[in-house]
This record gives sequence, C-alpha cells and structure tokens, in this order.
Amino acid sequence: RWLSTQDAERLGYPTQKPEGLLERIISASSNEGDVVLDAFCGCGTTVAVAQRLKRKWIGIDITYQSIALVMRRLQDTFKNDPAVMSNITINGIPKDMEAARALAMKKDDRLRKEFEKWAVLTYTDNRAVINEKKGADAGIDGIAYFQTGSSSNAKVVFQVKSGNVGRGDIAKLRGDMQREDAAMAVFLTLQPPSKPMISEAMAVGTFEHDLMGRSYNKIEIVTVQELIEQEKRLDVPMSLEVLKSAQQKAAGDQLSLLDG
Repeated sequence: RWLSTQDAERLGYPTQKPEGLLERIISASSNEGDVVLDAFCGCGTTVAVAQRLKRKWIGIDITYQSIALVMRRLQDTFKNDPAVMSNITINGIPKDMEAARALAMKKDDRLRKEFEKWAVLTYTDNRAVINEKKGADAGIDGIAYFQTGSSSNAKVVFQVKSGNVGRGDIAKLRGDMQREDAAMAVFLTLQPPSKPMISEAMAVGTFEHDLMGRSYNKIEIVTVQELIEQEKRLDVPMSLEVLKSAQQKAAGDQLSLLDG
C-alpha cells in the first residue's frame, strides 16, 4: 500500500517510500547481520527499516538537512532502545572549530549554506525546519515550533552568521522576530559576541514559559564554539507531532515554489 497524505510515517516529501515496501525488499534480498547501503538515504526509510530488521546499514546523503532528518527519524523510532543511537557514527560534519570555520568559509554559496543548516540543526537537535527560500528569508535561516501548554505552539527563529558581527545584527534580528510573530530568536555566530551585542539582546526581555515554569531570553546569542565544545542545545519542549507538521508545511511550500 502506498502512503496517503495522512499516514503516520509521512514526513511530507513526495519521494518518500512506505516502510512496508522497503521491508519486503530488504527481507527478500538480505539476511540478519548483512549490510544494507542506501547512497541517497533521503527521509531515512531504508535505514530505519534495516535497523528494525537487524541489518547493518550505511546511509549517505549530500546535505546536513537530510542527515538530520534521518537521525531524527531513528531517534523517534528507536527511542526505547538508546543503544541504537549510541552505535551510529556520523562522518562529514564539523567536530571542532577548525572544521566549522573551514565549512563556513567555503567560496561556494551552496556550501556556505550547509554551514547555516548544520548550525541550526545541531543547536535544535535536528528539530528545526530549514528556510530554503533563497533571497526571501529576510535573515531567517531556520524555524522551530515548541509547546507552550496552550492550544497553539510558539515559534522560535534562527539566524546564522559566519563573518563579523555587531550590535546592529541583534537589532535587526529583533525586527525579524517581531515580523515573524516569533516568541523567541536565536543568533548563532561563528565569532564571539561583543558586549554591546549582549546588552542589546538582554534589553529585549524574556519569554515566560508557563509549561516549563521558567523564563527564556527572547533573543539568545549562541556561539559555534558553545555548540561544539559545550554541546549547547535548545532547551524547550518540542514534540514529534510539532516537527512533522512544520516539515510538511515546509515541504509543501517548496513544492509550490517549484510548481510556480
């Protein structure tokens, strides 16, 4: 049976295959302990099914966004078996500041965009949706939605900078946050922030999260060094349902751009 638009496993991508199909293919062509290779692993259907069928597997893709989606799917599918995630090795992502700078300083615009994706997805533990609308983002590189305890979800927006930064960047992000009707904004920077930048961010105030019973800075400045060396991550409650809804909307927007 092919996937309907309402299937629980549907992530919103038109090329996504049903798990039942991959289960039949993998079961018929391999045995437990064999290695399954998917060189275009996309939504992660093949690797998720291979893991469930007790196969070893190798998944390859060219963007951090795709790998993040695969990791998120595995985390949600095997959340009751932490050994699954601990046994996964990821190659090709920045693991130190030197590698992060090398990616950020690529001359090719497409490759530099991968630095932005990596920073946003790393900080959100793969829970954000990347803004793919070239030239129309007005400074917004990613969006995530989080639970507040009310009937609706709140939005947090992300901006990534790899070059020189200053107080004006925070002032602009404040305007972007208000325009996007976001509850919070995160400024991810390769360079350390200046004292005026920190003061500008603090002046915006705090967001009171009733569900968590705590306050968050409305604008948070996070350095890439904190991402790598301190493993600093976004600390707000986000459910799989919120993520799927955001991903499906983003996928639909991208398709409408192509159709237009």
